[in-house]
Parts: sequence; C-alpha cells; structure tokens
Amino acid sequence: MVEGAGSIVWSRRRVLLALSLVAIAPSAKASGAMVEIKQFAFTPAEIEIAKGATVTFVNLDLAPHTATGEAFDTGMLRNGERKEIAFQDAGAFPYFCKFHRHMTGRIVVR
Repeated sequence: MVEGAGSIVWSRRRVLLALSLVAIAPSAKASGAMVEIKQFAFTPAEIEIAKGATVTFVNLDLAPHTATGEAFDTGMLRNGERKEIAFQDAGAFPYFCKFHRHMTGRIVVR
C-alpha cells in the first residue's frame, strides 16, 4: 500500500509540473510564424499572430520574390533567403510580391 501511495504523489507531481510548463510556455501566436514562398504562392496565404510577434518569410522558389505591404517590405528575397518582420500594431496587413502581383497574402495581428 505504501508503494501505491507514493506513486499517487509522484503522479500528482508530474501533473503539476506538466501544468506549470504549459502555463509558462509561450503560445505559438506570441512567438511568431513562418510564411514559405513556394510555387509562386505564399504558404499559408493568411496567418494570425499576436502583437509583438514576428513573421519570417523564406523563399523556396528559384525566382526572386518580395513580400510587400503598406507597413512592411522584405525587399528582394532570392532562393533560400529569409527575412524576419516584427509586427507591433494590431490590424490586418495585406501584402503581395512586387514581381508577381498575383501572389498575395494577409497577416492579421491581434
């Protein structure tokens, strides 16, 4: 019986530890997101992030691309290049590629 009581205490400690780690772990929204540029499209085309988070754009196409909006511009990204943009203000931020205007996306900052 003592062995069983000890394992109950141990289980409670493990549960409390797991809950405390979840409570202090940053959310995916707060830490940022990645947008891949591939096959002449932004993937995902729309993302939602928290204020202060960053979005990393990475070009996986052979052709150069940009992610350009009124509030930000990655500049030209060649194959394999990436650019991180921080978003401090809430709102919706549409963007496009200067070289391929059919490529569009949107970032929603809460």
